[in-house]
Amino acid sequence: MKEDSSRCRICWGPYLGSAKPTHCAFCGARQRHIVAAADYEPTGIAELSRRSRENLEHALAQQVDNSMFYRGASKVADTEEGKALFAAMAAMEERHAEIVCRVLVVAVPEDLRDTGACSPAHKENLIEARKRRERASKVYGKFLGEATEERVREILEAFIEIQGDHLSVLG
Repeated sequence: MKEDSSRCRICWGPYLGSAKPTHCAFCGARQRHIVAAADYEPTGIAELSRRSRENLEHALAQQVDNSMFYRGASKVADTEEGKALFAAMAAMEERHAEIVCRVLVVAVPEDLRDTGACSPAHKENLIEARKRRERASKVYGKFLGEATEERVREILEAFIEIQGDHLSVLG
């Protein structure tokens, strides 16, 4: 059986298989961002505006903080489902931070994979996770309105969709 390959336009993640996944397993982007590998063309940014640079730096700081929080929450979750949920959210935030670092052409922050502070109560961490996702959606929406670079807009739009998808999982 011949397998086709595809790539995510948001995080560059590769896939093998005859069908495109519904979401990128690496960054969570929706299927519309996944293209046949033969059609994939990396999209760079010649130069970031000062405003986009500042906004992306702010987004990166938020992603690092969220990743650390989710990693901590995964360690105190009271069910395997909760542990898996928070571990997956930490991994997605890591990937989003890596995407932003590529755009900014900066090194990935050393503390990105550290474990951060959270509540010892799983239910409180779920509430906090929802607040963090809502806050991220608002921030990304603001940044999207200020972005002039097509690639930055594409990434921010995908991040907003991903936040919405995660909010639906959090209930």
